[in-house]
Amino acid sequence: MFLTSMVVTIFWQRSLIHAEMERTISTLSATAYLAKETPDDRGIFSQKILTHLQQDLSASCIILSINTILTRIPEDCDTADSTLQEKLKQVISTGVASSKTIDTGPNLPFLGRKLLVTAIPFQQQGMQGGIGAVNSLQSVYDQITQGRQIASIYIFVNAIILTTIGLFRLIQVVVRPIEHLVTLTDTYQNTENSPFFSDKEGNEFGQLSIALNKMLHRIDDDRQKLRDTVGSLEKANQQLRATQQKMVQTEKMAAIGRLAAGLAHEIGNPIGIVQGYLELLGQSGLSEEEQKQFSSRSLQELKRINRLIHQLLNFSRTRTDDSGCTEIHPLLHELVDMLQAQKELAGLEFQWHLDAEHDRVTANSESLHQVFLNCLLNAIDAIKECNDTRQGKICLSTVNTTNDKGRQFMQITIRDNGIGIKDTNKDSLFDPFFTTKEPGRGTGLGLSVSYALIEGVGGQMQIQGKEDEGATVCIMLPLWING
Repeated sequence: MFLTSMVVTIFWQRSLIHAEMERTISTLSATAYLAKETPDDRGIFSQKILTHLQQDLSASCIILSINTILTRIPEDCDTADSTLQEKLKQVISTGVASSKTIDTGPNLPFLGRKLLVTAIPFQQQGMQGGIGAVNSLQSVYDQITQGRQIASIYIFVNAIILTTIGLFRLIQVVVRPIEHLVTLTDTYQNTENSPFFSDKEGNEFGQLSIALNKMLHRIDDDRQKLRDTVGSLEKANQQLRATQQKMVQTEKMAAIGRLAAGLAHEIGNPIGIVQGYLELLGQSGLSEEEQKQFSSRSLQELKRINRLIHQLLNFSRTRTDDSGCTEIHPLLHELVDMLQAQKELAGLEFQWHLDAEHDRVTANSESLHQVFLNCLLNAIDAIKECNDTRQGKICLSTVNTTNDKGRQFMQITIRDNGIGIKDTNKDSLFDPFFTTKEPGRGTGLGLSVSYALIEGVGGQMQIQGKEDEGATVCIMLPLWING
């Protein structure tokens, strides 16, 4: 409505200006005809004609030009004087009437003000001349202003009415359905009903209700699927933990079997010695000193057997009273003593570089028993597989260190001079059931279980080495902090 009013006003203004131009030309033409038919008495008549013309047109300036003589009404006319003189020269030379509007202010719609400059040619007593006038278009603008005020009142009233109707319809069509949907959303519960569906809602909000119902049903289905997935994952985790415990126990039993096989011969020898001493004690004619000597030697051999069996049982026994704090140095010595008791390892050299000032770590001693024993047995097997005459060496070293975050760790390194590691096997060392040993000599679970146990206590385990250059196992364990 506002744009229509502007367009109509613009065309109306142009029509009024055009009508004013025609009226001015007609008036000037009538005056020119009168001046042509009436002889001029020293210009007195011309003055009277121009004065009446100014009053009829309400002109601010009237100029009569005859034979380059200009007559002005009023004499000090300066309003658009130059523009009017140019128009007079134009119409005298062309013999055609002309009109032009000139701006007296900013050229803006409904705000600018214009003057109408009109000139027509005529002849008087055989001389070519012209007459022109400059008159204001204020009357035109007054009419337009009055009409625009009426149109503005009309637009304002209509705007109020349409806004009221629009707000009412907006509330009824948009706001209330949205409030209804929000209320249903806030009070929604997981039921089988469709809270957003309504047969009366056939518009976009009805479609939105149907879409929301479908979305809620999908959410309920996804929630149920999520519950089922969580339940299945819990069962899978339980099975995984049970399988992991079985793997740990299986590898532990395999290590115990290897230890038992190695210690069987060592236990058999002391038993034979004890048996021989007992047979000697059963003979007659022994002095009291010899009896004491044979008894003492038998007791020493029995203590040796008891110590070996006690070490093996300590490793195989499940410890329930472990406090989670373990001293590494005594543990390493205990394992090496148990291995050195086997006669087949008599030529093996163990080197010690225990430089760590603090050896108490946050880990289960039973788990560390299994990890270090697996590493030592692997080092021994790697040394045995060497075909050269090199002497087997295993170096055990410890040192205290910190990680990038400033946390204190203990680094345990087990280095051997065995056959080393092939490049093709480096990426598979910690894979379950991966082994390079002959069937029956390994389960392939040792390093996998050890890696899981070390990671479980917040540590790290790495293996490095090259073929025929030995291997190095590096284990990082967090230090025990007595809080």
